[in-house]
Amino acid sequence: MRYFNTIIVGGGPSGITCSYYLKMNNIEHLIIEKGEMLQTWKHERWDSFYLVTPNWMTNLPGLDHEIPYNNEYMSKDEILRVFERYLDFVCPNYMENTTIGRISKCEEGYLVETDRGEFIAEHIIIATGMYNNPFVPEISQKLPVNVFQMHSSDYRNPEQLKPGNVVVVGSGWSGVQIALELRKLTGRDIYLSIGSMTPLPTVYRNINGVYWLNRLSGYKKGKAILSYHLDDFKNANIANKLNQNLKQCQMEGVQILGRMTDAEGDILIFSDSLHKSIEDADDYLDQVKIRIEEHIAIEKMQVPSGTLDHYNNRLDKDLLRRITELDLNRSKIGNIIWSTGFKRDYSWIDLPIFNEKGLPVVEDGDSISENIYFCSLGLSVDTKLKSAFGVGLFAINESAERTVQMLLDNTKK
Repeated sequence: MRYFNTIIVGGGPSGITCSYYLKMNNIEHLIIEKGEMLQTWKHERWDSFYLVTPNWMTNLPGLDHEIPYNNEYMSKDEILRVFERYLDFVCPNYMENTTIGRISKCEEGYLVETDRGEFIAEHIIIATGMYNNPFVPEISQKLPVNVFQMHSSDYRNPEQLKPGNVVVVGSGWSGVQIALELRKLTGRDIYLSIGSMTPLPTVYRNINGVYWLNRLSGYKKGKAILSYHLDDFKNANIANKLNQNLKQCQMEGVQILGRMTDAEGDILIFSDSLHKSIEDADDYLDQVKIRIEEHIAIEKMQVPSGTLDHYNNRLDKDLLRRITELDLNRSKIGNIIWSTGFKRDYSWIDLPIFNEKGLPVVEDGDSISENIYFCSLGLSVDTKLKSAFGVGLFAINESAERTVQMLLDNTKK
């Protein structure tokens, strides 16, 4: 049995960045990763994937000088090369392809039981991401066996699909981008089923909307703000990414439907609340802008007035068809892609730190009763926004630094 001061669970960018700060403080630690290091970025992104955050918002301590300071977006291969370079730079102690069966309390701290042996640690950092298990609704079990189904985390390119048209379920970034790609590259009829939405302004005050989400989520540290200029919108890399939204789906001919609620034989059933969902989303978008303005005033931020804020993702409701049923045969549907997100699973942590929903009870990421730290989880955020959490690579550095600082503070107690 081996002892470490700290064990980090998760070998992605967050875990590696936590290792960076632990090494800076001479704290002996080990990263345990159930797959390969950088597993998600190597094997769980589609071929044409691009980051949701522009390059200037990527914050990797010690390596920032190697990342372009511009408003372009890195592709899957480009960001993987950056992460692999970062892994070499940090050079953490890690174990790959190791599954943790249980973490429990023991006399020396915490017992970590894996399929490659047992370990003891005084501190545990959970860096497995906000959501780590693909979620597929139970409706999927009602569909005919001849309909090909996959989760968006398994999607790579259109060549995976079977003959026939496609229903993409989910209005998040992944769902929208996959629906647009399939429409453009295959010419098939693509249906996008959406539920409640929490949209962002694509550009606000001449600054990328994801930056504002991070600010409202409690993240402040990073490079100097880089606002957009007119020439940026002539750059195909930037323009294509900014146009990956529901409005563009509508313009490209993607059929937008309400929430999928059931399936009966060959019939898919959808909610008739599509127009209401869009109206609620528009109201939410207006509230986000109000919250941003309040934040700017409170923080006394010096930002542009917003003369370039002409990108938006508001749908034209008059062009939407009211479709509550879709016949798989008549519509020639052969594929369904579930872009329905992920769910947290902490069943392997055998400690009394979870609420009735199975979620950790934390204060700014620190378990209130144990030396367990959840990187990127539990910030005191703007509670008026449903989607207030760190997004993209902007928050990685600050999350890891804050996590390790909490660990250091607890060590001193």
